[in-house]
Amino acid sequence: MVLAADGRCEYQVVVPDAYPSDAIASCLRETARLVQAAFQANRFDLAVVSERDRDAAQPAVFLGNTRFARRHDVVVSKLEGWGYVLKAVGRDLIIAGRDEPSPVQRQNRRRGTWDRIGTAKGVVDFLRDYCGVRFLYPELPAFNPVSGAAQIDWHKTPALEFLPRKTITVPADLNLENTPWLSFNTAHPARGSFYDLAMNRFPRVDEAFGGHTYWRAIPPEKYRQTHPEYFALIRGKRLLEGSGQYCISNPDVQELIYRDLVRLADSGYRVVDLAQPDGFRPCQCKDCNELYGTDDWGEKLWIFHRKLAERLLKDRPGVQVRMISYIQTAGPPRTFTEFPANTQVMLTGTNEEDIAAWKDHEVPGGFAGYIYNWCPNLGTRYTPMRTLRFVEAQARRLYRAGIHALYRDGPGQLYGLEGPVYYIMGRMFDDPEHNRAADLMIEFCEAAFGNAARPMQHFYDQLYHAIELYSDFLGTRCPTWVYHDIYGRRHKYLSDPFRLIGFLYTPKLLAALETQLAAADRLARAEKVRARLALVRTELEYLKHLAKVVHLDHAYQIAPDRPALERLLDAIDARNAFIASLYDPAYRNQQLATWGFVLFPPPGHDANHLRLAYDRYQEPYSKTPLNWDTAAKRKERSSGSTRSPQPD
Repeated sequence: MVLAADGRCEYQVVVPDAYPSDAIASCLRETARLVQAAFQANRFDLAVVSERDRDAAQPAVFLGNTRFARRHDVVVSKLEGWGYVLKAVGRDLIIAGRDEPSPVQRQNRRRGTWDRIGTAKGVVDFLRDYCGVRFLYPELPAFNPVSGAAQIDWHKTPALEFLPRKTITVPADLNLENTPWLSFNTAHPARGSFYDLAMNRFPRVDEAFGGHTYWRAIPPEKYRQTHPEYFALIRGKRLLEGSGQYCISNPDVQELIYRDLVRLADSGYRVVDLAQPDGFRPCQCKDCNELYGTDDWGEKLWIFHRKLAERLLKDRPGVQVRMISYIQTAGPPRTFTEFPANTQVMLTGTNEEDIAAWKDHEVPGGFAGYIYNWCPNLGTRYTPMRTLRFVEAQARRLYRAGIHALYRDGPGQLYGLEGPVYYIMGRMFDDPEHNRAADLMIEFCEAAFGNAARPMQHFYDQLYHAIELYSDFLGTRCPTWVYHDIYGRRHKYLSDPFRLIGFLYTPKLLAALETQLAAADRLARAEKVRARLALVRTELEYLKHLAKVVHLDHAYQIAPDRPALERLLDAIDARNAFIASLYDPAYRNQQLATWGFVLFPPPGHDANHLRLAYDRYQEPYSKTPLNWDTAAKRKERSSGSTRSPQPD
């Protein structure tokens, strides 16, 4: 079925006359405009009209829950999750998914649930498969749904590429119903842009996040003074400080945790979450020690959570409970192997051995996963962490294990250096068994860089080869993250961040990356390609400045003389100047004009974040030379001090 050919298109894009909400109407209008832009990119013009205003003499692409779709047996309410239908009817084409408001009122745009725009998912897949559109980078900053694209010029934004098409066709017998594997795949900050839907990064619609929940049910600030007995007894005293540790044998505590599940269910959540506190400390009272007849606190927690799920199954049938498998509950329960019919489990360990431990347990609601891909381990959140090989294997492993929802600890925000990784991970979930990273890498580079695709593929191949060991073995929750010495003491394999950076990013590697990027710059023709290369350049410059300080610090430790110190101080100053330039209005205005928002530095990250001035989780950089007062060091040196540096 020919939709467009020979410079002509007879089609119109038809949207419904009525919508569940104004917000969904805005999303569907932007979805229709994206279809229009994709055709126009190949010089095919078509109008966007409401169903009541369509020209019945012309064929149409019908979007969403139109009367035409309903007359031809497309019942969107029967679709699951982000599922959609692509259906040819004569010369007409239907693209429809579930377009519905979240049943849960969103209290905070930075957290919480989103509307489901299933038609938009159907459209981005249709545009990729039949119209040559490649969704390469986010077109919107965080916290935005697809309606946020209203001000975007689709033909100018570097976020998308429209590959040339002389004709646009679909099979005349097209009748596809597709249900994406994942029900959600999100992180903080969340976003629901066309890029995210194309990459299967779905925001949550009606599922509560599977994190630590006791504090929500029993806020310490509300109860610590009036009910100290709710809190864990540790060494004879109630633990009233901190984020909350609880006496779970207390009937009132059990009831409050249960009522929290009921409250979430009654507010509209289809899946509610349940998990013990982070840094869990068991209560030492007599009743807790005797609870459920076991000394194993992991087992106590599993039994307690199972009882809550059984109770909710009776009181709120149709609502599922997602329990977290984490630290004390990292392994499956030993006293039972079958969970209630309304139970899901979120695995925080998703390596092969973690998944294999559950092979004899029946979890009727299936599994979700909490993945640590972009939670740094002595690297930084501004340098790459994962490789194409890693995400290809991970996507297949998660799929084969039946893990159908993902929360990413760390969103992944390095679109210059890790852009292909995010693209390939997202596209792998379209068909985990058959898609290949090697094919998708070529797809990405050719679409993103055009004439410069070959040197950019070499660029990324060298970069990812350099960090493969980190990605596979040394990163957070990877196999060689920690070990126990001969005395039984637990250690991390790495504790010195400069040792890691110096090992990964050698001068030889950085020079090779520079050579490939320079070659790509010389070959770039299109304005979009130059914008994408500029993003890669910015992130590479950040990496080079960081690595230079590390290498010169090592040189200074070996030979602590004045010339070595001066070179180190100059490198620190140069790095700080580069970071400052990223916050200069000229740079930011240029980014706004090109991309519509600043991709790097990530939104919300100030210069001190990029300087690594804080010791954040597994990023112990604050006391390294990166944060030296260079003026004071120079003054100290000129006054005659000869103090040798000490390794951090």
